[in-house]
Amino acid sequence: MRVDPITLEVVNNALVGVAEQMAATILRTSYSTVIREMLDYSTAVFDPEGRIIAQSCRIPIHLNSMSRSLRTTLDQSFPKIEWHEGDIIITNDPYRGGQHLPDIQTFLPVFAGGEMVAICGTLGHHLDVGGMRPGSYAGDAVEIYQEGLRIPPIKLFEAGKLNQRLFDLIEANIRQPEQTIGDLRAQAAALEIGRAGVLDLVERYGAEGFRDCMLDAVDISESRLRERIRELPEGTFEGVYYVDDDGVVDEPIRIATRITIKDGGIHVDFTGTDRQRRAPINATISSCESATYFAILSILDPTIPANYGVYRPITITAPAGTVVNANPPAPVVGRNAITHTIVNALMMALSKVVPERITAAYYGMSNVYILSGEGEGADRRGWILFDIEVGGGGARATKDGLDCYSQGIHNLANTPIEMVELNYPLRFKRYEFIPDTGGAGRFRGGLGVRRDIEFLDEVGAVETQFDKFKVAPFGLFGGGSGKTGRLVLNPDGPAPRELASKNVNLRLHRGDVLSMWTQGGGGYGAPAERAQEAIQRDLREEKIGRAAARADYGHARAAE
Repeated sequence: MRVDPITLEVVNNALVGVAEQMAATILRTSYSTVIREMLDYSTAVFDPEGRIIAQSCRIPIHLNSMSRSLRTTLDQSFPKIEWHEGDIIITNDPYRGGQHLPDIQTFLPVFAGGEMVAICGTLGHHLDVGGMRPGSYAGDAVEIYQEGLRIPPIKLFEAGKLNQRLFDLIEANIRQPEQTIGDLRAQAAALEIGRAGVLDLVERYGAEGFRDCMLDAVDISESRLRERIRELPEGTFEGVYYVDDDGVVDEPIRIATRITIKDGGIHVDFTGTDRQRRAPINATISSCESATYFAILSILDPTIPANYGVYRPITITAPAGTVVNANPPAPVVGRNAITHTIVNALMMALSKVVPERITAAYYGMSNVYILSGEGEGADRRGWILFDIEVGGGGARATKDGLDCYSQGIHNLANTPIEMVELNYPLRFKRYEFIPDTGGAGRFRGGLGVRRDIEFLDEVGAVETQFDKFKVAPFGLFGGGSGKTGRLVLNPDGPAPRELASKNVNLRLHRGDVLSMWTQGGGGYGAPAERAQEAIQRDLREEKIGRAAARADYGHARAAE
């Protein structure tokens, strides 16, 4: 250890605090509901080599993904010698370390005494980055060029001077530019806050002391994770799970995982996973890595600081050209269907190692829906609402699954109904738990929800990217599967229309109602072992019906 433990702890926590201050700045200054309400963004501090040192508590799927983008930028586009005080580099390229085009990343170097001591970074999911469909979720895209504006690493600010032509280029290629440009400026402002926080630490502890603290923090994180891994039984454990389809070809997509635990390390092998699809369902290696890191860290020890040291014991084999490591120009906007499935497949494998720490499958999809309209009045300003609905969590060894709770690689907030109705021509008709959607078990899976939205504009469209309509969230150790999802157009009208999980440019007119029924979580343990008082409580709270209580739990008095 290079520095004393107290100083190390102070600096380590202060760096996390710097990342959190950056996150708070974005929250206060952003424009779109995607960032301001859903909180779909992340912030982090990196060392001068592009390796992550501290990250704010935001979106798990972003775990270490910015680091791959930054290191690729340093290696291929802007070596350190070309970074200067006041530069801000921007990129969203999935094939240079990113995940999908709506996730725009920005990086700012921090200099002290003429030496680069750190790099601050932000990532925000933007409402629209162009492409074939509103919200840049083109379910019919067959190549990435159709998904929106692809930005290689380029300087948004150079030596403190704004690259106005780049801003103009972005603005000319996107819908809702005032929100996207506003969010980009919020990211830039957050970077300035991050730089000030880092410089304060360098001033207090010196550049060498600051660097030593970063190195020690990394070594400790690596050591702690290896200790946790050594507590596990060695061996190879497998889990296989499926995506319903890609929205174009009606065939399931196989995600195969093989975890090998040996000598204080974990190797995850995705060999046997299906080839990439000619549809926007693929994931890049960055997305695959983030999902894998989340699954392992959340089970082994989520308290270990998430710097690059904690990732060293984890190695990944993801064959190129598969849906977990797609080759360009495959479209990738819908990568969350793959990454959620990766997490549940890894949970299935790890259930054979540490069953007491594992949950059954959760709802398993970022249920994305994008509503858009042409607007009314003389100006007829178009509008876009991007939102995600979640479902039920998987049950655990000691507790029921959480009802309608952001789980897995998510950490998204609920967009307030009042805010949506105030700003968009939409009205919420229903928002309620769906009884009997959680898988039966000694501990019950969490419930999905039904959300009905009435369309009040004259004409518009909806794009949806849901999954787990065919492949149910699985239960564990005798627990039942959670219910699959549904989409229904005008469910209470004279001619309700069942929809597929993935819809492209589905036309809507005034008075149409879109009804979303999200997935329930899987159960844990045999239903016959569920406590009678838990069954009775579920009946009182209407989380299960009497018929289901009889059928699933098999006790006559359950329905009394």
